[in-house]
Amino acid sequence: ATVEMHTDAVGPGDRVVLIDDLIATGGTMMAGKKLLERLGAQVIEGAAIVDLPELGGSDRIRAAGLPLHTLVRFDGH
Repeated sequence: ATVEMHTDAVGPGDRVVLIDDLIATGGTMMAGKKLLERLGAQVIEGAAIVDLPELGGSDRIRAAGLPLHTLVRFDGH
């Protein structure tokens, strides 16, 4: 899978909230964070509609230092 963005989408010093529909393994949000930071932006927090915590993505994102807010959490219990 590939994550792409225009190089002029953000600039150095821009503060960004990264939003995704679903947090599973966290790969998409972490890739987006990496791309944004490579362009000089500061990702200040992440947000998602759905979190699937059993897959470890939300823990991975928070462990990378990114505050994460989700609306719905689906536990397998």
